Amino acid sequence: MENKMWTYIDEQKDVLLNILDQEEKTLSSLPKEFINKKEIIITASGSSLNAAMLVKAMLERKMECIIHVETPFQLRYYSPLLLSYNENKLLIALSQTGKSTGTLECLTLAKENHIPTIAMTADDKSPIASCADTHINILCGEELVGPKTKGFTATVITLQLVLMKLSLLSSHQVIEEYRQSINELPQNIQDSKKWCEGHKEWAKAKAMSIVGFGVHYPTAREGTLKILETMQIPIMNFDMEEFMHGPHRTIVEDSYLIMIDTKGAGQTLMHNLIDFSKTKTDYYLIISTMRDENQQTIHVGDYPMTSSWLNIVVIFQVLCTYFPEINGMNSSDPIYGDFATTVGTRIA
Repeated sequence: MENKMWTYIDEQKDVLLNILDQEEKTLSSLPKEFINKKEIIITASGSSLNAAMLVKAMLERKMECIIHVETPFQLRYYSPLLLSYNENKLLIALSQTGKSTGTLECLTLAKENHIPTIAMTADDKSPIASCADTHINILCGEELVGPKTKGFTATVITLQLVLMKLSLLSSHQVIEEYRQSINELPQNIQDSKKWCEGHKEWAKAKAMSIVGFGVHYPTAREGTLKILETMQIPIMNFDMEEFMHGPHRTIVEDSYLIMIDTKGAGQTLMHNLIDFSKTKTDYYLIISTMRDENQQTIHVGDYPMTSSWLNIVVIFQVLCTYFPEINGMNSSDPIYGDFATTVGTRIA
């Protein structure tokens, strides 16, 4: 059976450029009364949760509001955020399929307390799209596999544009930078495949760790989720500084470690971690905006406004598609097709 994930990975360039081209039309449905809210609550699961965390990391210091990111379960049962009305509150519900039961229940709870809501899905007719006050389509089209690729990147860019619009931040420069980074994606994919071809032993990894800082903590989370879903091996994911408080003990002779090396407040600590790791294991990969391509490094362009997250995350997408194929696994095949509906996390 053909592995659909390669198709979806390659589609991202056209999908994301179309999102940028359609920005004005997509955002035109945002009500004026949603502008300049001081407390934005975002709820999501899986890749959508990682997308929300990534956008929060990129934007919160630039916005004059608080951004809360909560899982639907935590938001429903343990957080007070949706339990009382406040004219400055706004709930954004993310779900690519639009069928997540927990996310839908959060929308219902918000409406009961008169908190305005925005749904962002890939299906205009989905239950979540229908329940919210306003719906934004993330314009990724169908993605008929469990591990999401184009849906994740489309969610990040669309959510970023939505939040910038709600906070009256100019998106012109960000969009222009995105166009450059999107046009680099085919090269990133090619470089990643080349690296995989030279490191096929990684397909036999029994466990792995992925470490990043700042924006690249959620980027690393998404990479972890993709590899976990497809290679089906235990993977640890930590903020870089937290990795250095205990989990660093897992860096041993046959451990597999991926480190995201970019400019920013944590770059000195990351360089120290890289130098240390080189002395303990041969199985390490550096994804870097600063280091040249070599046997241990995949280089991506430096895009300072977006921290090159897009060009980095596509590398994880390639890894999680390439290595399972070496093991005779098609990462687009369903593992448990009825799992979500059986346990009750998704509407059939």
